[in-house]
Amino acid sequence: MHENLLEWIELVRPYVDQYGYLILFLGVMAENASLPVPGETILIIASFYSHHGNLVLVEVIGLATMGCILGDNISFYLGRRLGRPFITRYGKFFFITPRRLAQVEDFFERHGDKTIFLQRWITGVRVIGALVAGTTQMRWTRFLLFNCLGAITWVTAISLLAYLFAVNLSILVKILSRSSLALLALILAIGVFFYLKRRYAITRTAPPA
Repeated sequence: MHENLLEWIELVRPYVDQYGYLILFLGVMAENASLPVPGETILIIASFYSHHGNLVLVEVIGLATMGCILGDNISFYLGRRLGRPFITRYGKFFFITPRRLAQVEDFFERHGDKTIFLQRWITGVRVIGALVAGTTQMRWTRFLLFNCLGAITWVTAISLLAYLFAVNLSILVKILSRSSLALLALILAIGVFFYLKRRYAITRTAPPA
């Protein structure tokens, strides 16, 4: 995800002062609208440049948060209106595999609210989380609440980390990569635990043959 971060930083350098905020807003919004755009990388770069005085950190956090919320709501609306058949048929164009879709849907069915908050921290899941929430017909007001909470905390955390680690982004890249994998593993472990617990309860209450 961030392997070519330094190349990206150099690539956008000529445009930061004039178009930095616009690139940030559109990039983060596009990723959260389920498009294959490196929104987190763009957010890190914007925070890097705020450390060096080209952008203002508070404005970076505010615009990125609005981009997250707007993009997620676009994705949620599309999921609600178009449904699962559309995603199954055209998901490959957005790098959404049937296996990934099924996994995320299953977790949403059991832990919808928590998933909306946590999915933002997991690479890959973040791109399709809101879309799947829409296909599962999750109540919009509930979605919006946890979506806003997730957007605010994620953007603030990533922005502050990138700002603080601006002099050594390679360390931040390692932290984000490992924390994302660790969180995904934790969520999967919790899911397996509750599945086994439910199966055990069913087995105990089932009448003898």
